[in-house]
Amino acid sequence: MTRPPYFRDIWILGPNGTGYPGGFPNGLVPAIKRKWWGSRRLWICSGSHRDESGVCLDIKREVGPTVVGNAEQLPFRDGSFDFVLMDPPYSEGEARALYDLPYLRLRRSISEAWRVTESGGHFLFFHRTIPTNGAELELTGLCGIIGVAVLASWANMRALTVWRKPHRLERWS
Repeated sequence: MTRPPYFRDIWILGPNGTGYPGGFPNGLVPAIKRKWWGSRRLWICSGSHRDESGVCLDIKREVGPTVVGNAEQLPFRDGSFDFVLMDPPYSEGEARALYDLPYLRLRRSISEAWRVTESGGHFLFFHRTIPTNGAELELTGLCGIIGVAVLASWANMRALTVWRKPHRLERWS
């Protein structure tokens, strides 16, 4: 059996114009919107990002998220969102230096994001690493890997990895 094809690309975008460290590159959200989007959106580790129709979750109250919460223990029911994007700090050093926070447990946080993604929905992970299945992860349905760089800063290449959560058949009794 061959693996189904997935979307592969490189996006060269503009610099973050918000002034918030770690903010999305200019053009990232419109590019995502053209390819993957949902009506019930969750942004985990949202920082300064705002989505009037979605839920922005961040542990830092001062950035004004919709919900103040920890990515390692999301306060939502299973399958609550059809679009989940997680953009955590990229290292222990960045978590401390930029946000004065400990680095979160990535496997736990990714598992939580996957839990709240509904069947048929998309989970997007924006980071320097590409998660793979492991002891705690059951990610299936890889549908995209995009290299993302800012025009003036090629040294800060990141990966936007996208999964579509498979539909599950309900048990017949």
